[in-house]
Amino acid sequence: MPTLLIKNVNEKLLKKLKTLKVELGCKTWAELLELLTKLSPKEVFTLNEKDAKNIKDGVKGFLELAATTSQRWRGPPSILEEFRKSRHHGNN
Repeated sequence: MPTLLIKNVNEKLLKKLKTLKVELGCKTWAELLELLTKLSPKEVFTLNEKDAKNIKDGVKGFLELAATTSQRWRGPPSILEEFRKSRHHGNN
């Protein structure tokens, strides 16, 4: 059986995994990994506070952008206006 190598795992997590391995009666790390993936529901996930804040900031930024875009594009621009803007003609 191939060896499973896990790098950069802190001591606290490794200790919990070792305890869980013994509690679940797994002989190898591969058995523990297989058991954990089978037992884990696919719909459940956790977010830490940093991720939740990033998501909230992203949504807030998107809503601000949507409001700004709505204010700028109230009426349909003419093709000539858009062409001039893209070529930097005039002060439009």
